[in-house]
Amino acid sequence: MTVSFRFAAITDLGTVRTNNEDTALATPHLLALADGMGGHAAGEVASAVAMRAVLDLVRDPPAGDLAGAVVGAAQRARGALHAMSRADPELEGMGTTLVVLAAGGDGLTLAHIGDSRLYRMRDGQLTQLTVDHTHVQRLVDNGQLTPAGARTHPYRSMILRSLDDTSDDEPDIAVPDIAPGDRLLLCSDGLSDYVADEHLEALLADGDVEHAAQALVDVALTMHSRDNVTVVVADVLDDDAPDAPDGVAVGASLDAAVLSGPARRALQAVFDDVEPDADTVPRPGEAAAASAAAPASAEGDEDEPDLAEELLGTSDEAVDDEDEVHEDPPGDVDDEPADPAPADVGHVASSESGRSSDVVAGTSDPVSSAAPDSVPAGRRAWPWVVGAVAVLAAAVAAWWVWLR
Repeated sequence: MTVSFRFAAITDLGTVRTNNEDTALATPHLLALADGMGGHAAGEVASAVAMRAVLDLVRDPPAGDLAGAVVGAAQRARGALHAMSRADPELEGMGTTLVVLAAGGDGLTLAHIGDSRLYRMRDGQLTQLTVDHTHVQRLVDNGQLTPAGARTHPYRSMILRSLDDTSDDEPDIAVPDIAPGDRLLLCSDGLSDYVADEHLEALLADGDVEHAAQALVDVALTMHSRDNVTVVVADVLDDDAPDAPDGVAVGASLDAAVLSGPARRALQAVFDDVEPDADTVPRPGEAAAASAAAPASAEGDEDEPDLAEELLGTSDEAVDDEDEVHEDPPGDVDDEPADPAPADVGHVASSESGRSSDVVAGTSDPVSSAAPDSVPAGRRAWPWVVGAVAVLAAAVAAWWVWLR
């Protein structure tokens, strides 16, 4: 049996972060969500790379072996992350979760790695269809921790498996029990870490998919979620249902990624439609060579948008170094509640409206396109230190001569 989806997708920065490392894609026959991790802007790069690989399943739907095609997309994403990290050391340590639900002629395939989740609502009951690849989930499985205790455990964000730049981890593959009439929720841990399952159940059952998605995000923000919050809510339909929606995407995007020249070229080697020099910001030491080698461009030239731009869109996001694979050690400031801050961007897209639009816009200046300083601050301070030492040495020598 083949099914299709009516969906809504929403992402929000949360109450603390200034950049969005989540990304989600929803189409009539595919739902996907990724939550990136890594310093600098590497988390949003990793999740956007994973979603770019998944996008190939939409551009060129597999005729058969849907599960193999989904695994192949995950492997391409992992290969790109490996290559980009080798090309640019500043991207080392990046990785992403990924959950994909794809519908095809041979049924449904669920692929999952990390701690992003897929839930199913059927007859008013909520069931989690994925199992987190985390340290606390292992403790729960071994009977050493309760599910309620896992939500507040100091190591709750320690991920044991992910698509990253060092491991060969593969996603779990399953044929999920999903049928027309079910309602689905894909979410990042910015929602599931802060809102209990019983509240998810009540919110997911209320209203149409767009209303339910917005209500879920609103509650996560009310709970002072310190992480990005991203949800995809979808109703499962018979495949021949009318009004098939267009695809939409929210969150991190390769179009907005700040990449060095070597990293951009490594990405282009895996995805040959990615422009090797587009939107590239040189790292320190590259700027002079890039300036000398770059030909003058004609005024008014603009790149034509491609399908990736139309589906994945762009977003102006700031960068931070806060998120790592093991991001919440005991006593970390993340364990303390925080007052909610205005979100920079809250992006909503719905299959019912057929459009994608920003619903919240803050006033903070995006810095993702700013080139880093060519000389680190610590290195700029060395001349002053050397000068001070020289003056002190001369004074000591003069004092010693005077004593004699």
